[in-house]
Amino acid sequence: MERRRVGLAGLRSAAVMLAASMLLPTTAAAAQKPEGMEEAVWERLQDNVLEYGELEDRVTSFNPTLQQIVKSIDDSYDSVHDSVVDYQEAANDFEWLYDTAVDEGDAMSAYMYQVNRKIALKMSSSYIKAEKKKNTTIDRNTRQYRKMFTSGCQQLMLAYNKMAVNKAILEKQVELYSAMAALSGTQSGIGMNTQTDLLSANAQMHSAQTSLTSLEDQMASIKSSLLLMTGWDYDSDVEIGSIPKADASQIDAIDFEADKAIAPSNNYTIISMKNAAPNDVDGDGKYRNKDYTARARGVDQAKQQLSITIDSLYQTLFEKRAALQAAETAFQAAQMKWDGANRKYQMGMLGKAEFLGEELSYYASKAAYESADLDMTQAMLNYYWGVNGLGELAEE
Repeated sequence: MERRRVGLAGLRSAAVMLAASMLLPTTAAAAQKPEGMEEAVWERLQDNVLEYGELEDRVTSFNPTLQQIVKSIDDSYDSVHDSVVDYQEAANDFEWLYDTAVDEGDAMSAYMYQVNRKIALKMSSSYIKAEKKKNTTIDRNTRQYRKMFTSGCQQLMLAYNKMAVNKAILEKQVELYSAMAALSGTQSGIGMNTQTDLLSANAQMHSAQTSLTSLEDQMASIKSSLLLMTGWDYDSDVEIGSIPKADASQIDAIDFEADKAIAPSNNYTIISMKNAAPNDVDGDGKYRNKDYTARARGVDQAKQQLSITIDSLYQTLFEKRAALQAAETAFQAAQMKWDGANRKYQMGMLGKAEFLGEELSYYASKAAYESADLDMTQAMLNYYWGVNGLGELAEE
C-alpha cells in the first residue's frame, strides 16, 4: 500500500502545480531563448509536437507560473539597473565638475568633486555586482518549481501514454467484437448459433465502445492539463509524443547507498523543516533548547520516513523490471502464436471466430507488454525524483 501511495505522488504534484498555474495569468512575457540553446532546439520546442525529452525545457521556458516568477524578478531588478545608470551618470557629472574646478583653481571644490565621484563609482559598482546576481536569484527561486512541474508533466505524459495503450486495445476490441457480432448474426441466421450468442457478442461490442468513449474523454482532460503546464492553451492543436522505451539496465548503475545518503539534503520538505523556526512550546515568544531539540527530532524522524520511501521506490524498480521481463516473454510467445494463427487461417485450418479470438488475445498481450514498459519508466522516474528533492515522507 505504501508503494502505491508513493507512486501516485507525481500525479498529485501535477494536480497541485496545475492549480497553481491556473491561478496566474497565462499571458506572461514572451519567452526568450535560453543562452547556449541551439536555434534548432528552440524551434522544435515551439512546433506542434510535445516530445517527452522536451518537457523540462518547455516547463523552464513556457510554464506560466515560472514565467510569472521570472518576470517579477526581472521587474525588481529594473530599479537596480536604473541605479547603475544613475550613479554612472553622477560619476561623469562629478568628473566634469572636478575638471572645471581644477581649471578654475578651486582646489577645495575639486577635492569634494573627486570624493563624490569615487562614492558614485563605488555605488555603481555595488549595484553592478547585484545585477550580476539576477540569474542566480532566478535559478534559486524557480529551482523547486521547475522540478515539481517537470515531474508533474512527466507523470501526466505517462498517464496519457498508458491510456493510449488501452485506447488501442479498446479500438481493436470494438473492431473485433463488431466482426464477431456480424459473424454471430450470420451463423444465427443459418441455425449455427443461438440468439444468446448474438446478444452476448453485441453486448461485448457496446461495452468496448462505451469504455473507449470514456477513455477518450479522460485522455482529452489529461492532454489539456499537460498543455497548460507546458505553456500552451488547453485546447491547442498539439500532438502528445510517445514515451521512449525504458532502459531497465540503468538500475544496475544505481549507487543506492549514495542516493539514500544524499536524498535528505535534496528533499524540500526536510529543507523547509530545517529552515523553519522551532515551535514555541511555552508560547512566550522565546525559543529554548527544548524547542530546538524538538525540531531536530522532527527532522530526524522525517529523514527516517524518507529512508523508508527510498527503500520502497528502489525495491519497486526490481519488481517492475521483473514484471517487464515477464510481459516481454509473454508477448514473444503471443507473437509466435499469432503468427501461427495467421498461417492456419490462410490455409483454412482456422475458423473466422477462432481467428478473431486469437487476434484479440495477441493485442491484449501486446498492450500488457507496452503497459509494463511504461510502468518501468514510471518506477524509474519515481526513484529519481524521490532522491532529487520530491520524495514524500512515508507514513510510519
